[in-house]
Amino acid sequence: MHIGILSARSQRYHPNRRLMESGSRLGHEVTLIHPGHCLSKIISGVNGFGGGLLSAGIRILIPRIGATINEYALSAVRHFQQAGIRVINGFESILLAKNKFSCLQTLAAFGVPVPDSYLISNVINLKKAIDALGGYPVVVKTPNGRQGAGIMLVRDRAGAEFVATNLPAHSHGLILQRFIPPGRRRDVRAFVIGEKVVGAVELKPPQGDFRANVHVGGKASSLHIDGYLADLAVKATKALGLEISGTDIIIDADGKAAVIEVNYSPGFRGLEACTGIDIASQIVIHATGKEA
Repeated sequence: MHIGILSARSQRYHPNRRLMESGSRLGHEVTLIHPGHCLSKIISGVNGFGGGLLSAGIRILIPRIGATINEYALSAVRHFQQAGIRVINGFESILLAKNKFSCLQTLAAFGVPVPDSYLISNVINLKKAIDALGGYPVVVKTPNGRQGAGIMLVRDRAGAEFVATNLPAHSHGLILQRFIPPGRRRDVRAFVIGEKVVGAVELKPPQGDFRANVHVGGKASSLHIDGYLADLAVKATKALGLEISGTDIIIDADGKAAVIEVNYSPGFRGLEACTGIDIASQIVIHATGKEA
């Protein structure tokens, strides 16, 4: 089967390289497609592509563009879908997941526990949200940040005024959430494929930081999860209509779990290295519906 990987990164990028290696090993043809090479067209009312993309026989598309995905790439994803190609994950699911607040809205509507959160666009509502969350410190997030970027800890009024003055809250909004110190919480990432968690890690923030993301120096250790946490990760993934996700769960000192983010294009270098699980092959097997 012919698999397309939609990515602005080269074959050297870990997820692309591993998916191409695994796809080839499992007997499939795999093509890396840059969004800029997608010439979407609508001719006589029929969706198609210039440049021979469809004539190449691509049957499955795996988008590998994170939260920075732009409107052009999103349109390309939808065009593949409209052309009858199986897309994992699809356009509608990416739209929901790429914006952190839209993601939380959807999860809450499906009964998935999420942190108390406020979306603000001006300094008046910023102050109201801080008061409602119980005062400083609070965590402030940009809706489209990724890999730990766009997340900051606001400790006092001066910090809040700086945030309100220097960030584009008026156009994109800012998300405010209560701060739980690293020593009073656990951070878990569950990698979901289809209807099950295929691997998970517990993340520890680096010394002096509150963010647990591996990209900012967080340390990952292999973790087996089942029961409630696994069900929670799968439920969150399905609520967004995703087939593959990296679901981030925070567990407070009282053992209460909440989903803080669902990544529709999760990296898996650290997960493979930490657990020894062949994530890339499992993605390919799920996408094609069979082993070689």
